[in-house]
Amino acid sequence: MKKLITGLALTIVMIAGCSSDEDELTDFYNAFQETVEVEKDIESVSQEFNSLESEKAELQGSLENATREELPEISSQLVDNTEARIEQLDAEVAIMEDSRSRMESSKQYIEEISDESNRKKAESLVNAMDARYQAHGEMIGSYKSVLESEKQIFEYLGEEDISQDEVDEQLNSLGEEYQKVEEKADAFEEETAKVNEIKKEIEELIKE
Repeated sequence: MKKLITGLALTIVMIAGCSSDEDELTDFYNAFQETVEVEKDIESVSQEFNSLESEKAELQGSLENATREELPEISSQLVDNTEARIEQLDAEVAIMEDSRSRMESSKQYIEEISDESNRKKAESLVNAMDARYQAHGEMIGSYKSVLESEKQIFEYLGEEDISQDEVDEQLNSLGEEYQKVEEKADAFEEETAKVNEIKKEIEELIKE
């Protein structure tokens, strides 16, 4: 499973313009860069999430040699782990909502950009970010759905009467859900790449 929690992979670049046209674009860009600053908090969320993923792998490994009496305890730990991972996804959603709020605030500077070409470039960046936020929401929604399915499987493992056929069926279904998550993650990465490209173009315009 690839790492899904991803921030906007650019450092903050505060740029001083040389002309009035550049100043107007710079004011927008520097305000927009606050979204990048906010998303830095995703790094700690990602680290905790990955730690929980490692813990899940260890717990799942212990299932192979577990006795019937040990299953309920391992099941409970796996359920707790899954709930903790869902909490980390919720934490990332909150960070992205803050990022989006900062992006919305930067829009006021677009109206002050007198150069039409620069204004359109700023608008294209905002539009690209909107698409990125949409893709992120779909990715996290898909991932949370998978984790809820995982939780159901782990809860089932703790019941008194379990069927291997039932477990296999649920695992097969889970595999299909994970494939959807991968597709959503790829889409989010594509939208992030588009944002980074437009940001780079604006940086070059300001530096000219």
